[in-house]
Amino acid sequence: MATLKFTSRPAPVLAEHRPLYKIAQCLLIIDTCGRAQKCSLLKLHLINWALKKDSRIEDLKAATQNKQLSIPVWGFDPALAVALQIASEEDILKSDETGIVILPAGQEFLSEIASDPKFLSTEKAQLDKIGKKLTEKMVAKTARDWE
Repeated sequence: MATLKFTSRPAPVLAEHRPLYKIAQCLLIIDTCGRAQKCSLLKLHLINWALKKDSRIEDLKAATQNKQLSIPVWGFDPALAVALQIASEEDILKSDETGIVILPAGQEFLSEIASDPKFLSTEKAQLDKIGKKLTEKMVAKTARDWE
């Protein structure tokens, strides 16, 4: 009878699922699209979902121009939830009753991200298309329509 021998090897993790990448992405989203260094969890998930496809970013850009969000539903990424938990434990981000807030350690990390124009350059360009024009009110209204 033949025997099989397996050697355990580390499995690669997609970059978009790595917590450090997601934390950096969250910081950029909150800084670029949030108000007063703050963003709701719903808005964070919406923009995180939109960053996965250029067409979704264009839909959000159109929504900001029309002042009406017409995306019926969006995804909630478990990798984002893990990254937010780690960021909270590392005092990078904090969750309060009004949303997710950038803490001083997060500001330092954000400065590092901003200092390198090549780092997350695609995400920076996509987020600049949306800017602060996508309001919490638009996101909340769309989410209320789920009920």
